[in-house]
Amino acid sequence: MAPDIDRIWSSHPDGSASPTDERENLIKRVLNQKVLVPSILSLLPEWPSELQPDIDEINREIDEWLLTVNVAGKKKAKHRARGNYTLLTAVYYPHCKKDKMLTLSKFLYWIFFWDDEIDTGGELTEDKEGTILCCEETNKCIDDCLGPDPNYTPPPNSRGTVEMFYPILRDLRAGLKPVSTERLRIELHDYVNGVCRQQQVRQGDRLPDPWYHFQIRSADVGVIPSITQNEYAMEFTLPEYVRRHEAMEVIVQECTKITVLLNDVLSMQKEFRVSQLENLVLLFVNKYDITLRSAVDKVLDLIREHYAICVAAEDRLPWSKDDEKLNEDIREYVRGCHRLATGTAFWSYSCERYFKQSQLNDRWDLLLDLSYE
Repeated sequence: MAPDIDRIWSSHPDGSASPTDERENLIKRVLNQKVLVPSILSLLPEWPSELQPDIDEINREIDEWLLTVNVAGKKKAKHRARGNYTLLTAVYYPHCKKDKMLTLSKFLYWIFFWDDEIDTGGELTEDKEGTILCCEETNKCIDDCLGPDPNYTPPPNSRGTVEMFYPILRDLRAGLKPVSTERLRIELHDYVNGVCRQQQVRQGDRLPDPWYHFQIRSADVGVIPSITQNEYAMEFTLPEYVRRHEAMEVIVQECTKITVLLNDVLSMQKEFRVSQLENLVLLFVNKYDITLRSAVDKVLDLIREHYAICVAAEDRLPWSKDDEKLNEDIREYVRGCHRLATGTAFWSYSCERYFKQSQLNDRWDLLLDLSYE
């Protein structure tokens, strides 16, 4: 079982190593190591992956739309080449209509553009005040578009990633009922504020405790709004009492945790190469003085554990005895939670955002390489 995550912040409570030495020692321990990771989808056997069929057509429309987006051309080209967020949309929402898939693809482009401004290597990575201002502007956009008195006009001189978000949220709101709109508003605020907190962790003197890292990532990760957007994609509204039911809360939380865990494994090589060591695998190496292989296995075991908890919770959902439409909406919402995890993994294996396709075999076993290219 995973330990209680309400624990100390520092990985070295005795302060035995200086902050610089701590990071340098971790890099030296894992540098030039390779580790073979089995297909993470094999750890989620009851959750299949499907694809919405309009990917190519949507990508053509996305290419035209990107020309109108006020984001640096170099950044747009990098994300379009390595990310293929339309594919991620297709595996998150395999049965949605084409027009809705376009809006949902735009949302994922926005979230990666926006997050990369603050993430390691972004324009605001070392700029605490700039990050706070960016988050304030983004939170205002969220309230403008999803609050009680909608306003879809960006303020003058808005940064490009805020300006582009207004019409995306306008289109999402048009396809959501009020209860789902309010859920999305709160979840987006949680995400934005969480990114701000994570930047402060990365700028800390010491590497964070891995369980603290896991806690804040699971609480604020940007994939949670994508669950609510399943209601937009599939044109249904989940009653609030069902969404807040104990079992549904568990399913959302566990699928979120699984997504965080698998993402930290699959993105580890990319993050290591830009000296972003706030990765759960690397933090386990640091805290427990274990090998890279053991740390990867520890995260894989956590995925298995949280998967089992999630599957067990489904029997406790508030199934109706006579309302089959409600039951199907519950099933679709749960499938959307599953696709949060399986979709992220499938997409990661299918593009080159985190690693080269040559690092995969035909079973999607992945050979991660912690060297500097």
